[in-house]
Amino acid sequence: MQRVLLFLLLFPASSFAECTQEQIEFYLDKGFNQEQITKLCTSSNSEAASYEPYQKPVVIIQEGGATNGTGISAEERKAINLLRGGIDGRSVDVTPEAVNYIRRVCVQLKEGPDVNTWVTKCIDVAFSISRDDLKVNDSGKGQLLFGQTGLTVSSASITRKYVTSDPWAGLLPDEKFKLKRKYEDREKGNITKIQLRKTADPSQMVNAIRTIADATRAKQTGADSSEVARILDDSYTPPTEEEYLASQATNEENQEEKKKKKKWWNPFD
Repeated sequence: MQRVLLFLLLFPASSFAECTQEQIEFYLDKGFNQEQITKLCTSSNSEAASYEPYQKPVVIIQEGGATNGTGISAEERKAINLLRGGIDGRSVDVTPEAVNYIRRVCVQLKEGPDVNTWVTKCIDVAFSISRDDLKVNDSGKGQLLFGQTGLTVSSASITRKYVTSDPWAGLLPDEKFKLKRKYEDREKGNITKIQLRKTADPSQMVNAIRTIADATRAKQTGADSSEVARILDDSYTPPTEEEYLASQATNEENQEEKKKKKKWWNPFD
C-alpha cells in the first residue's frame, strides 16, 4: 500500500484516472514500471475502438422479382437449375441468349432383312438453342434413343456443330452416305428434341423451358421493368389519353385474372 501511495504522490492523479489503488498494486506486483502503468491507466473508454460484430450480407430474392444486380428472378433461376440438371448431355449451360449442351446423337441403318443387320453410329454434337421465340412443341417418350424421354422444342435459331472433325470416318461409303443423310434430315431447321435424364420430371422440364422463354420475351419487350421505370425512360413515347384508357384492364378483366391465379377453388366465391 505504501508503494501505491508513493506513486500517487509522485505523479499527477490524471495519470491513473482509470485505475483503482488495487489495480495499481496488482501492476506493481507484476513488475510493471511507471510508464507502462500510466499507459494502462490513462486509456479512456471513449477512445477505445468500438466493436461491431460481423454480420453476413443478406440477399433477399423475391419470388418472381429480380435479384440485386443479377436481373434474374428466383423463378427463372430455378428453371435454369432444372434444365442444367435435367438435360441428358454434358457442358449444359443456360446463358441469357441460349440453352447450350453437348449430346451424343445416335442414328441407325438396317442393312438387310435379318434382325441383327443394324448399323448404329453415335456422334457428339454441340447444340445452341436460342432463347428467342423458344417453345415446347410436345413431350413424351422419344423414338430415337430407345424410348428415352425428350422434349421437342422450336426456336428462332438452333445451331449444331460436330465435336470431332469427321465423325463419319471409318464407315463404308454407302453406310456413311445413308447415316449422315439420316442425321441431317433429323437434325435440321429450328426444331430439335432435347433428351432428358431418366431422373428428370418431364412436366417440370416443360415448365422450366416455358419459364425461361417467358423471361426472355419479358426482357425483350421491357415488360420485366416496372411501369414507372418504363415511363421515366428517355425512349418512352407517351400514348394519347384515349390510347391510355383503352389499354387499362377493365374491372371484369382484373377479376378474371385473379381467378386464374387462384391455386384452389372456393365454392363460396
